[in-house]
This record gives sequence, C-alpha cells and structure tokens, in this order.
Amino acid sequence: MTVQRVAEIEDRWSQDQLVAGAGLSSWLRILSDNQWRVDAAYLHRAAWITGLAAPTSAIGAVERAMWGKRVAEYQVDPTPIFLLGHWRSGTTHLHNLFGRDPAHTYSTVYQAVFPEIFLSTGKLGPKLLKNALTETRTYDAVKQGWHEAAEDEIALMKLTGGLSFYTALLFPDRAQEYERYIDFHGATDEERQRFKDALLLFIKKIMLATGGKRVVVKSCAHSARIPMLLELFPNARFVHVHRHPARVFASMMHMRAKVDWENFMHRPTVDFIADRREHTALIGERLFSRLVQDRAIIPPENLVEIGYDELCGHELDVIGGIYKRFGMDWDSYEPVLADYLKGVGEYKVNKLNIDDELLDFVRDRWSIMYDTYGYGRTE
Repeated sequence: MTVQRVAEIEDRWSQDQLVAGAGLSSWLRILSDNQWRVDAAYLHRAAWITGLAAPTSAIGAVERAMWGKRVAEYQVDPTPIFLLGHWRSGTTHLHNLFGRDPAHTYSTVYQAVFPEIFLSTGKLGPKLLKNALTETRTYDAVKQGWHEAAEDEIALMKLTGGLSFYTALLFPDRAQEYERYIDFHGATDEERQRFKDALLLFIKKIMLATGGKRVVVKSCAHSARIPMLLELFPNARFVHVHRHPARVFASMMHMRAKVDWENFMHRPTVDFIADRREHTALIGERLFSRLVQDRAIIPPENLVEIGYDELCGHELDVIGGIYKRFGMDWDSYEPVLADYLKGVGEYKVNKLNIDDELLDFVRDRWSIMYDTYGYGRTE
C-alpha cells in the first residue's frame, strides 16, 4: 500500500526540536528504535542534533564523575509539588506562580534542554547561548529565556531515550506507539522503571543546583501518571488547573500547527495532517480519563483543583488559599508574588475561532471534563 506524504513542509529550517540537547547515547537510541529513518528533507536536523549531542555526552561523562555519588545519595525533601492539567489549560501560568517563591524552584529551559550537563554548565551555558532563543515561544506570547520555567517532559524524553509522547512529534509514523507513554499503560515494567529513575534523577539534580529548594514540577502528561508519581513521592502535593475544554482544544490545535512542524524527522503523511483534530481528541480522552479516575488516590489534603478562569485576575487569593491548604508559608511569599504580578502585565491570549461545529465536537469527545467540572457547552 502506497503512503502519500505531504508535498509541502513548513518550518523546515527550525532549530527548535525538543530532542536537541540530548546526550549521544539517548539520541542514538531514539534513532535506532526508529530504524535510523530520517527523511531526506530533515537530514540537517539530525546532523544538528547529533553535532550537539557529541560534546554534551563528553561533558555529561565529566558531570557524572563529579556529581554522580552526591546525586545518588541525595534525599528529596521537601517533596515536589506537581502541577496537573491538559496542555493549554494554564499550567505555564501556574508554574510561574508557584515557582517564583524563593523557597521553591522549577526546571528551567536550560535544565530541560541540557539535563545531562546543567550542574556543571548551568552558570556559563546560558551566557554563551544568550542569543539562541526567541524572546517568546513560537506559538504564543509567553516569555522565553534560559532561566524561565520549562516542562520537565522535555528533559525526560532525553534522559529516558525517548520514553515520552513527545517523541511522536519527531516520528509521526509511530505516533500511536509513543502514545503509551502518556500514561504508561501498555509500557513494560522496565520502561516504567526507567522513566521513574529519570524523573527522580532530574528532580535530585535540580535540588542540588538550587541548594535543596522544593521543586515545582509541570508536565501535562503527568496528569495521566498519578500512580507512578505517588510511588515515587507518596506525600507530594498536587494542583490541577482546568479550563473550558473547547478553549483548550482550539488552543491545542493552534499550538500543534506550529510545534509539530518544528519537530518532524519524518515527512508526515497527508492523513496524519488531515487527522490532527481526531488525534488531538484521542490524546485528550486518554489523559482526562486517567486524571479523573486516578485523582481519587491522592490524599485529599494533598490535592487542590482550580479553574483557569477562577485563577486569572485573582492569583493572590487563589494561590494564598492553596498555600494555606498545604500549610506553606504564605505570609513570606505574598509580597513577592504581588511584585511579580505587577511586572507581568496583561497577557494577550491568542484569538481562536471556535464555531458551533467545534463546540459540539469537543462536547462529545471530552464529555468527561464537562460532566466532572460542570462546564457548559459554550465558553
């Protein structure tokens, strides 16, 4: 059967691939798992990632020799705060609100891009690469910089050699196979353990880099991994932010129209691009079903759920309430957060087209969110 590939490709020369910064062994493992198949149109991407991977691995070997014992023996205390929610639900905003606390830290863009070497290069690297990032993310107006908050999933993709749904962005022909790493249902015991080891390693390294601060962790896919997270950190705190599903879906489609093209190593099929809406709906169904079911196993005192619209414009009240619920020091953080909010200004969200047909489609496919959190059909 002949597979029809798209004739025109977008963002061919982008260097924003999520896998850039991986060590050589991880990158070669990902390529090997995909039979070394890179479309000719994207060979320059493979060359760029490989060229960066070689020195990263060399520095990584030195870092492991210098820091390995300390990392292995380090005890994670206090335990992390995990921020849950589907992509485009407001998790980045929440990440910044919790991460600005001087008692907290988060994975930075630099740490997520270079998870193997940031302990040894964390001060010099961002200075040398200060002009390598755009001022904002390519798909919205969120500020971007080496010291800004980043999703740990980007680091875990590299540290595990591809055990992430994000690897599907590189190799869309195998998207369904990589989807098992959203919740790790269907993954092997070895894969689950490899992922947990990588997450624990990454959190330990961040704490060592910041003098033992509590890590605020934000990976949207973690919303479907609550049992695994509790196996590692039984006393972790969780904050789930949710948003009107139609708004989330429309924003997700807008983001994927950019991010997918930035990461492809396969020239996508015509069907893959045409079926992007269905694919996005299936991903959400998988994530939401796990989240709604598994939130029940989190101790009630360690879980808070909030609506995005409830949060925006009321950050001090909402975050203050969460701090008090979790027994954290709000009195010290309140003036710090107030100053941060003054400097943020009004964030301009993307203007998205949400018509009646899309409203009905999302209401049908993501009904679990409407029914669980009381959303109406319209925004």
